[in-house]
Amino acid sequence: MDTETKTETDVVTGNNEGEGNEEENISVPKKDYDTLNQTLGSLKRELKDLKKLKEEPKETKETPKENQKPDDALLQRIEKMALRLADITHSEDIELAQKTAKKWNVDIDEVITDEDFQVKLKKQQDARSNVEATSGVKGSGSSTSKAKESLEYWTKEGRPPTPAEVPNTEARRKIVRGMLNASKGDGKMKFYNS
Repeated sequence: MDTETKTETDVVTGNNEGEGNEEENISVPKKDYDTLNQTLGSLKRELKDLKKLKEEPKETKETPKENQKPDDALLQRIEKMALRLADITHSEDIELAQKTAKKWNVDIDEVITDEDFQVKLKKQQDARSNVEATSGVKGSGSSTSKAKESLEYWTKEGRPPTPAEVPNTEARRKIVRGMLNASKGDGKMKFYNS
């Protein structure tokens, strides 16, 4: 312990910051003071280096962009050609490709060949074709079709329609009258009113 106390010299630092004129003295061993100064110096050098690195990319990024920046119209034409070559012509598909390219931060031609994009595109195309295929179909299971409102349908059934089966009263009356006239004329069909 005697050697330690002889090599350690107390360093007194004054701190004039703070409120009033109070002086605060802190005593630190010489060994710790030197270590702190070395650490402080290395931190200052690292900070200086980081500031330089932060400033340099701005300068280097600006010059290549000016020299290598392609015309936006030309880039759009190239993208359209790539999409046409991949048979992507529908506006929704083109929009999907552009959004995906922007999201993934890659070019359109890379997106077009990607398997994940191909799956998304196929799913979107299938959904759109299903909607287009079923858009012309009218009616639903709850409403009656025009076939049920015909005399031929109920003649084949062999019975008159109920109000639940044919809610249109005019059509139901025409069917019943037609069945009555057919039964009077042929004699083959018997109709009982219940």
